[in-house]
Amino acid sequence: MTYGLTRLLRTEDDWSNLLCFLAELDPEPLRSALRLAPGRVTVWREASVNAGRGAPAGRADFIVLLDDIESRVMEVKLGAGAHGDQFLAYDAWAEMKGIPISARYLVGSNADPIPNEPSHWSRQLTVPGLLASWNRSTDDLARLLSVRALQQFTQLEAEATGPAHQASIALSDALRLRRLASVAQATVPPGTIFEPKQRSQSGAANICAWRETADGYVVAEIQRLNPRGPRGGTDTPFEIRIMVGIPGATPEADGELADQHRDWLARRSFVQHAGSTVQTMVVAPEDDGFKPTKSNGRGHPRYYGYSGGGQGSSVVLRSTVDLNDMVTVFSAVLEYLTTYPAQ
Repeated sequence: MTYGLTRLLRTEDDWSNLLCFLAELDPEPLRSALRLAPGRVTVWREASVNAGRGAPAGRADFIVLLDDIESRVMEVKLGAGAHGDQFLAYDAWAEMKGIPISARYLVGSNADPIPNEPSHWSRQLTVPGLLASWNRSTDDLARLLSVRALQQFTQLEAEATGPAHQASIALSDALRLRRLASVAQATVPPGTIFEPKQRSQSGAANICAWRETADGYVVAEIQRLNPRGPRGGTDTPFEIRIMVGIPGATPEADGELADQHRDWLARRSFVQHAGSTVQTMVVAPEDDGFKPTKSNGRGHPRYYGYSGGGQGSSVVLRSTVDLNDMVTVFSAVLEYLTTYPAQ
């Protein structure tokens, strides 16, 4: 069953579906967790919400009903952050239904901040806390599933903090970056904009930080390289890109700016500035980190980056780095941005 759950519980939606299934098997633990009055408890999963009158529409993870009356709204966020107007839609709908703010729950893996989270939603509930609610369920299947799933979630969180190459699924990487964002945000130097948006222009989970400069901006971005290889492996490490760019410029213009600051952008320059501790965590610390050849004519031929995202070098982290190592390196990069050459 452990292997089966590992294969089944691979995404944020999978865990939400499991919580819904447990509530269908035995609603009493959910009633207790949400402090609902006696009555018939039912759950709508991926429920469409729309307050009308031009209000934004959305799909809430859970609407919990008590005797067929909408009573609670829950949104589960594990790897992803808040996006678009989703919470505006939920709030407008909840107001229309008379669901108080205290009955709106944002459920994460733990109490760590969630990117772009609404401050007025309750963070009292967590996924492992809800799972544990069914550990003593009167329903045999619900009890068994909750115990096994909680063990799996504990392993998932361990993967998120341990060596990067031991992660088994992409959700481990997303949880790792969320924790990294939560810790690293406290080290952001004044004048640096920190954005744990967790989605790069290439589609991978990531974290960005940047500073305005006299000639544009300088940015640091950390993301997973090819999260899952062709054989399902997880041996490709994370990388940090140190880039320069000009708002609205072409890749060629960004490349020309990178040419001017080539020495500063080089991987070895950052590593030398950061010191010996960081050096042990970086692949080929003596290299410049630039592209060796032109890549299909897109962007500047010698730098990593993408249109609108800047051009620069790639600082590849060793596959054995753990969460603490990544915090050390990324915090060093944030400090390095402050040394960007003045014009």
